[in-house]
Amino acid sequence: MTLNDVKDHLKARIERCGWYLEKIDANQEYCIGVFSTRSPEPVIPMGGIRNSAYADLAVSILVHWGRSSTPAREKAQEVFDLLFGRELVIGQRRVVKIDFRTSRPQGIGTDDKGIYEYVINFVIYYDKKGID
Repeated sequence: MTLNDVKDHLKARIERCGWYLEKIDANQEYCIGVFSTRSPEPVIPMGGIRNSAYADLAVSILVHWGRSSTPAREKAQEVFDLLFGRELVIGQRRVVKIDFRTSRPQGIGTDDKGIYEYVINFVIYYDKKGID
C-alpha cells in the first residue's frame, strides 16, 4: 500500500476538490493533501520477517478548506468518517486496522490567506498479501 493508494481511495469518494500527494496548492481554496508521517517502530515477529503478515503506513491528511470554520470542520469529519470503523480495501490490500492518533480531526487554525485547515493523523495496518 502506498500514499497514492490512500489518496486515490479517498479521491474516488470525495469529489470537487484538488487532491495532492506530499503537498497542497495553497492558492486553491479547497484542497486535500495526503502526507507520510512518523511510523511506529517496526516489529519483527517470532521466526523473523518472513512470518510477518501485516505492514503499516503512517498517514497525515491536511484538509485545506475555505474561509469558514464550519464547512472546513465538516469536510474534515467527512474524510475521517470514510476511514473510521469501516472494513476497507485500499490499493488491493485488506485494511486490518486504522489506528487514529486523535478521536477527531484536529483544527490547526488558518493559513496566511485565512483558509481553515484540519489534520487527521493515523496508521493503517494492512495485510501484506493482496486480495484476489
